[in-house]
Amino acid sequence: MNFEKELNQIVKNRVDVIKKQSKAKSIDEFAKDEATIARLNRIYETKDLLIYLYDMYEEDTELMKRVKKYSLGTVFAEVYDIDNYYIEYYNSGDDDWLVWINDALDQDFPLEYAK
Repeated sequence: MNFEKELNQIVKNRVDVIKKQSKAKSIDEFAKDEATIARLNRIYETKDLLIYLYDMYEEDTELMKRVKKYSLGTVFAEVYDIDNYYIEYYNSGDDDWLVWINDALDQDFPLEYAK
């Protein structure tokens, strides 16, 4: 599995869906559609967060174990979901952002360990 290649494909697919859903008739209208821009921003923030976790904190988050168990698409969807706070934790500037993300990952994507 090539993590970044698969992630880029997920992002491309989601962006394509948003472009198709947009009612904008020109690039100017598209740029003024705040809801569409917010969804696009969240897609790219999700991508950036997952790449950062993969590159810098994979061992702490066990991201690849979660991806293998649940799929990258499922992990992306959950992190992207507005009802979850992964992006907000990451952007908070708080020193505990990684702890909060790990807690959320454990809640949303539990890994079973033999005792």
